[in-house]
This record gives sequence, C-alpha cells and structure tokens, in this order.
Amino acid sequence: MYLEEICLSTAEDDPEVDQPLEAPDKVAVLEQANWMRRCRLEFTLLNNYHLSVKTQGFMQDARDYTVDIRVLDPHPKRILKVAWSYFLIFFALCGAAWFFALSGFALNTTLLSISLVVFAGVSLILAVYRSHDRMVFYSQHGRTPLVVLFNRSPDRVTLDSFIDALVEHIKHAKDHNQGANETLREELKEHRRLMEEGIISSKRYDIVKQRILSQHS
Repeated sequence: MYLEEICLSTAEDDPEVDQPLEAPDKVAVLEQANWMRRCRLEFTLLNNYHLSVKTQGFMQDARDYTVDIRVLDPHPKRILKVAWSYFLIFFALCGAAWFFALSGFALNTTLLSISLVVFAGVSLILAVYRSHDRMVFYSQHGRTPLVVLFNRSPDRVTLDSFIDALVEHIKHAKDHNQGANETLREELKEHRRLMEEGIISSKRYDIVKQRILSQHS
C-alpha cells in the first residue's frame, strides 16, 4: 500500500484555480450502433490526449467518461469470438427437423418439426448474440481493455480512419513521456480514477495495481 501511494503521489504543483481552462477541440468522432445488443457508442478524440466515451444500452445505465490515451497501447488487438456450440445446436436441430418432416417416423411429425425449427431459430439468435468481432485498446502495462470498438462499424473505412487518428495521437502522447516511472505512476492514477468512477471493477484494479507496482523501480 505504501508503494502504491508513492506511485500515486505527484511532485507537480496543482494548476491555479483562477486560470480558466480552454475547452478541448475535437480531433475525430466515431459513432457505432449494434442492433443485436441494442446499444449505441460514441467516441470523441480530443486534442488534450483524452478520449470521450458515451455508451447507451438496453436496460443499462448510460455512461459518459473519458480515458487518458497516454496510458493506452498504440497497437489494438482484434478479438474475434464465435459461439460455435450454438451454431452446432442450430444445424443439429435443423437436420432433425428435416429428418422428421420427410420420414414420417413419428406421429404429429409436423408439430415436432415446427418445434425443432423454433428452437433452432432461438439457437441461431443466441449464436449471433454471443459472437462478437471487436478492436480493443489495452492499457500499456496494466493490460486492461479500456477502449472497445465494434469491428467494421459503421463501416471499415470510417473505423480504420478513426483508429489511425487514435493510434497517431497515442504515439504522439508517448513521445512526451517523462520517463518509465512517470508513465507507470500516471497509468496507475488513471486506472484508480476509472475504478472510482465505476468504469472498471475493484477486482480488475487490484490486478492492474499488482502488475504496475511490480514494474516500478
């Protein structure tokens, strides 16, 4: 705990409260919508090395927060997950429905075939819902997913243009880092702020804290 407080402390003076803060300018904006999950995302890259994130989903509280892009890894990872088990159930149920419909093996085969088709449709919906294709920006040392984008949304060109702008600003921000320990301290502070705002869980923060403190000299 003592080492954590050392990392979180700062030697810089606080900015003067009387000095007005200029509103940051927008560099790039990306809006995404996922009809299956019934959620909308809006990302706004600002010229003060921050990314504004607004999320709104079905039966979920809307969230509006910012991420300091100086703590991000400039190399996003593509996370592709396919719910193969549900797809296999879908094909198996379709095959069974087709078999009973043509064979007349049992009584009321029409009703049975319809029931199998209905269950197959439910399995297909679950397969699509549980599958996802995302581009994820992790924190540099804590390896926490802080920026998650739906891949190819709204289209590949728009998404790639936004990612290129974000990567460029992350690299530009890292060129102005003061040193390794300074970088670790700022990343720990950013994770703690996100934890206090409810963006990441306290369990995730404890994992991140251990990773960062282990690298602090």
